[in-house]
Amino acid sequence: MDVKQVNSVKTGMRGSCGFGYQRGAVALVVTLILVIVASLSSLVVNKSAINEQQRSGINLRSKEVYAAANGALEHGIAQIEIWYTDSDDTTPDWLAVVDEANDPNALAGDTATSIYDPNGDLVADTIAQGIDDFGLLGAGITYTLLTDEAAEPAIIEVSVTVAGQAESHVTKTLSVRVLRTKLGSPSAFSGPALIVEDCIAVGAILGTPDIQAYDVAIASIAGDSGDTDCINPGQFDFSGSNQIAEEIVSDSLFEAMFGAIEDDQGVQDMAAKSPDVYFITDTSPWSANLGDATHPVILYFDESSGCPSINGGAIIFGLVYYDTPPGGCANPGTGNAKIFGTMAFEGDLKKFNSNIEITQTDFGGGPGDPIYVSYITPLPGSWRDF
Repeated sequence: MDVKQVNSVKTGMRGSCGFGYQRGAVALVVTLILVIVASLSSLVVNKSAINEQQRSGINLRSKEVYAAANGALEHGIAQIEIWYTDSDDTTPDWLAVVDEANDPNALAGDTATSIYDPNGDLVADTIAQGIDDFGLLGAGITYTLLTDEAAEPAIIEVSVTVAGQAESHVTKTLSVRVLRTKLGSPSAFSGPALIVEDCIAVGAILGTPDIQAYDVAIASIAGDSGDTDCINPGQFDFSGSNQIAEEIVSDSLFEAMFGAIEDDQGVQDMAAKSPDVYFITDTSPWSANLGDATHPVILYFDESSGCPSINGGAIIFGLVYYDTPPGGCANPGTGNAKIFGTMAFEGDLKKFNSNIEITQTDFGGGPGDPIYVSYITPLPGSWRDF
């Protein structure tokens, strides 16, 4: 009996130890599984963080290179605007034009280049963006004629490709097409001596104003040569042709003279860019000489100027345009001056008491003629991102 009891106790002890070993093994396995899961989770989290950093870095580089390319493209547009609006005859240095004096207009497909040089020191600059500097690849800013330069309007594509200096694999190409349009229609620089939008009433022309015309002396939007009630030349002294043109087909005098420009804000914008365009709001008489036989100007008197006179013996080559206030000009043109080109008046010409001399002059203004003043406008929908 005693022996059996002892054996029973021993057997129970061994069973208890066995269960303890099993529980320890299970705990160890569970712990290992948890460690493995935690490790895998950590790896996944770290990989996600790395991927997110990579994506953030790529997005940042993309924004930086895009900003650099956009800056270079804007500089390229500004440069071509300067070429076509300054008083210098120089336009883009088209590669195929070898005789600038006799054959200045390039043909479709020709190209020109410029550098990114915002400070004007003739040395190509880089564009700092973020942690890197970006420079232009290839020849620099490229201009490609998609039409002949003489076309009206001409279409020019401006394109740039930039790359990082430290990370040369980071590149971006942008392009946009611009329209080069001459400021003013052909009538602006080759029109009749005097153009009125509406009529010249009987008794409106006093004094001894002179018109020297080789072709058409007076033209109107509303009247024609057979309408003497509308077009009355009064005391104009005609030297040469005294022809009054047939009615000019146009919705307004502004449209007839300035073509595609929508309103006087376009003229004002050009006056801020071009030394050959004058937008006048001052009411004082004008007495300064402007232009010459090879560089005509546009002298635009805004409605707010109240139609000031031109006197003091001023000599002006080009277009003199009066944007008249409601009711017309009280006494435009009074004084002693010489106009080589065209004088144009909106509305009715109610009074023109003057010793002014107007000489019809053909400076040219059609396709193929010299480009005196142009304006550059981006073509909507032509922007490209490569």
